[in-house]
Amino acid sequence: MQHRGIGVPGLQHRAWRPAIIVVLVILFFSGMPLFEPAAELFSDAWLLEWRHTSAVCHGVCAAWSLVMLGAVAARHAMPMWRVRRLRWAGVLLMLGWIVLALSGQVAQYGADGAGRDAFVSAHGWVGVVVLLPFVWHVVRRHTAPRVAAGVQ
Repeated sequence: MQHRGIGVPGLQHRAWRPAIIVVLVILFFSGMPLFEPAAELFSDAWLLEWRHTSAVCHGVCAAWSLVMLGAVAARHAMPMWRVRRLRWAGVLLMLGWIVLALSGQVAQYGADGAGRDAFVSAHGWVGVVVLLPFVWHVVRRHTAPRVAAGVQ
């Protein structure tokens, strides 16, 4: 089976990679004002003006990222799992994204006071840490030997 486009099995359309990267970059930068260690980099006036907008943008992009995660799981992760390529990186990314989705929901809707603060902090740290397996997954994918004929 020959795969066209960006050369990733199951993600044939050329818009996938840029769309995923754009959503992840927006998520990262819209999440910074919401994450206390990073929020200290911004002035109080800026936070007062833009924190709510940033939270709304973060929530909308998070919803889109879950749609993309479902597509990536069905169209990229499963074919890669079958050919036994980059399994641990994919598993770490999926687990990290699931933890982010759940902790974001609990922080937004299911906790008050100190519990909410703990979930917001955990959500922020997991969001920063999940970048590492993502970069490892992308870099390793470009350096791993090709195993299926026709994969470019």
